[in-house]
Amino acid sequence: MNENADKYLDGLSRKVIGKPSVESPSFDFTQRVMSKIESLNTSVTTYRPLISKPVWAVILLGVIAVFGYVIFGKLTLNYEWIQDLSLDKVSFNPLSDFSLSQTMTYAILLFAVMLCVQVPLLKRYFDKRLDA
Repeated sequence: MNENADKYLDGLSRKVIGKPSVESPSFDFTQRVMSKIESLNTSVTTYRPLISKPVWAVILLGVIAVFGYVIFGKLTLNYEWIQDLSLDKVSFNPLSDFSLSQTMTYAILLFAVMLCVQVPLLKRYFDKRLDA
């Protein structure tokens, strides 16, 4: 019974498929395709960073100026207006009792160092993977 089913399916497939005919493209097929490709407007997007180098330089100079002013500048503050607000009665500081152990401080420091090392390594890895 299995042989009859196989013969039936074989005959049915031969009827449906028939003789395979090899199709060949027209004589000027390659030329027509290439002319259409050449006629396409190819716009190449060039990489342009979101923040340009001059803006980064201005930001860096601003940060250096603020740090320089804080470190070397003479800082005189007038606290009279704070006393007028009488904020000494309000004491809401949720971090007043917060302290880190020495082990936790080392762990956070190690995490920061490892993060600073891994980010450039991963960037280089993905850049090489995309180039290949």
